[in-house]
Amino acid sequence: MPTSNQPVPPDAEIIFRQFLLNQTAVTDLVGTRVATRLPRDAEMPFITIQRAGGILLRPGSQVHAQSAIIPVQCFAGQWGGDGNTSAPDFGKAMEVANAVIKVCFNTENEYITTSESTTRAKIYGFDIPQMPTRVTEASTGLGRYDVGISMMYRGI
Repeated sequence: MPTSNQPVPPDAEIIFRQFLLNQTAVTDLVGTRVATRLPRDAEMPFITIQRAGGILLRPGSQVHAQSAIIPVQCFAGQWGGDGNTSAPDFGKAMEVANAVIKVCFNTENEYITTSESTTRAKIYGFDIPQMPTRVTEASTGLGRYDVGISMMYRGI
């Protein structure tokens, strides 16, 4: 098999987070509140993302492009409710989930550079294998919708 100088794609979580932070449809709702975990008592709404695996797009190719599976959790409401009852805001959580789907659905061939300019990638596009799913968050009292995203990308 021929050798290649093609860079290994950077961390999908870093690239996808930066992608979301570049989208005003998302940042108008959550600002910069996108992370790999939900901080205790975080300001809402909030998005969490995690890489859940993926595959090489063309294993025999000299271009190291992959499809990263990224579960996305969209939270809204008040932590623990208002003191008397929980106050999940499923409507806002669904609005955030739909914003994520919209920007992913309408993206192809986009270049991403982190704010430190150290991590760069090309996003070819996205698949959306899981549409918004409502999740009951009894322990936090938050509204939550989950979305499944598959990001096709490579390092540059």
